[in-house]
Amino acid sequence: MTYDEIAKLAEELSYRDKFRLAQLLIQLGRKEEEEQYPEARKAAAPSGEDLTNYVYERLVKLKPSKKSTLLNAIGAMFQFQGGISDFDKDQIVHKLQKLGHISIDQNNRVVFASNGANV
Repeated sequence: MTYDEIAKLAEELSYRDKFRLAQLLIQLGRKEEEEQYPEARKAAAPSGEDLTNYVYERLVKLKPSKKSTLLNAIGAMFQFQGGISDFDKDQIVHKLQKLGHISIDQNNRVVFASNGANV
């Protein structure tokens, strides 16, 4: 399929679908750029414990109350770096639970530890 064919089909989409398509294309483009030039991205992006602390500090400010909101918030943190996979989001949540920063009850409600901003 060529660019012109895709552009013509995109014109038929609703404005919301155009925005969704634009966001998807940006995420795919950034992911491809990251794969082609990983050195530059690795230097700028937090990883390991720094990543967990970065996410936790931002979540404390946002205070999502449900697990779905928590996962959306984590996804939003990485939307301009090419996005983050569902598996990686789950891994971050698991690590935050393991460290005792958050807990999720059987009703998928998120509870933050009483030490709040202490990372």
